Amino acid sequence: MFSRLGAAITKTFQVRDELSFSNIRRAMWPVLLVFPLSVIAGDLRYFDIKIAAFGLESWELMLYFLGLGWLILAFTPKNSIVSLLRISVLLSAILIPFQLFLSDGNLKLVLFLAFQFLNGICAACAFYLFCFVLNNVERLFGMSLIMFYYAFYYTIWREFPIIQEYGKTWGGAVVMAVYLVVVFSCTNLKTDTSRIETGSNGKGSGVLFVIGLDCIYYMIMCVINYIEYIEESLSNIAFGIGSLISVILVIIIHLWKGRNAMYTWLLFLTLSLLGLGALLYDSKTTFYSGSFAYGLGGGFGYIIIYYLCAGAIKMSKSLRMFRFYCFIFFIQYCVISGIYSLMFNYIDMPNKYIAFGIILVLGSACFMLIPFIQKKLFEADWTDGLYLKDMEQYSKEYAETEARNVRDNLILTVREEEILTLLLRGMAPKDIAITLKISYDTIRFHQKNLYRKLRIKSIQELFSRYAVFPGGKVV
Repeated sequence: MFSRLGAAITKTFQVRDELSFSNIRRAMWPVLLVFPLSVIAGDLRYFDIKIAAFGLESWELMLYFLGLGWLILAFTPKNSIVSLLRISVLLSAILIPFQLFLSDGNLKLVLFLAFQFLNGICAACAFYLFCFVLNNVERLFGMSLIMFYYAFYYTIWREFPIIQEYGKTWGGAVVMAVYLVVVFSCTNLKTDTSRIETGSNGKGSGVLFVIGLDCIYYMIMCVINYIEYIEESLSNIAFGIGSLISVILVIIIHLWKGRNAMYTWLLFLTLSLLGLGALLYDSKTTFYSGSFAYGLGGGFGYIIIYYLCAGAIKMSKSLRMFRFYCFIFFIQYCVISGIYSLMFNYIDMPNKYIAFGIILVLGSACFMLIPFIQKKLFEADWTDGLYLKDMEQYSKEYAETEARNVRDNLILTVREEEILTLLLRGMAPKDIAITLKISYDTIRFHQKNLYRKLRIKSIQELFSRYAVFPGGKVV
């Protein structure tokens, strides 16, 4: 068992994702900003209200309304999503002045919850674009922008009262104004809906496994609310520095070193467990070191889980999987958060001990399932920065390969379809690597998988089975 586990871990760190800054498309910058702005605008709006109702604090109540906003997208037709985004952003902006100038009371609480409901709709609509419009490196960069904001919040915002005072009022209004301009001025928010299959269940894309990991991530990160806001067991500035460094390291790990998503997921689990373990000891050293490790791990987890979820949903080409994810988001906010609230409020034990127990159980389960997760999820090709179907000179040939894949039930991935198309054009692996802007080793990796699925052992067997595309030549 241990030898198999060791082999799986070794294989995990050998597999690479070929991401490059050059794949961030200039025309996609406005779309890239939509999801980060939706998260930041919503986050800025709950710091200045401290009203309790029904035995819950305002920050606990808002989760239910955010969840309801995500639930709306589980039933929204795909052609109406962009329109719904624009309407929700406009209504959210209209509510901002009322929230700024009203004194605390029931009316302000109602408007606050209405804003969070609309923000849930905005975030879900923005995540739809995040999934189906952007490529992987654009998603990774977008998530890094959000984490950079959180790092600023913990290191600067909470340490300087004057920044906090203006940030939670006028800062929130400015961000909302920018968000409004981006959403209404963006001309390329529409997705190519022909590539999104309404009835598909996303079989073979790994999306259900990613959503399962997202649930684990949510349960782990929920504990921060209770050890930070209730028990004040974290150093905000050390946590924030850890979050900031996580952004830098994610860029190094994925864009420079080219490691795959499993690498960062394991770092998230390990550092979260170590960080919270250190916080169990009451000393100045463990207080700061534990907060730093927890912030570093949390940053890794936040960036990588939404990167993975969006990538898997796009690979599935399934609107049904996107809707299912929105429903799971609703369950997380409205059910799991409620369970946490009851547990932390009624168990007579320090919150950090409960939190450590939760992370220990969930983290251990993930480590034990590494071989299974690796096989079902992380062996998939997460690189979607450049599609052959988008290159005019290859689009017709790729369509033929795509039809053959369905007709003969070959179960090829998108990247394997692309490589098969170019091989049948007579291109050598090195030329394919240049065309798709990925490494030669990655091409060889997928070529081996392609041969295995076709039950062949050489390029000659491939040519004997399939005709070379017109204009191609046998190599």
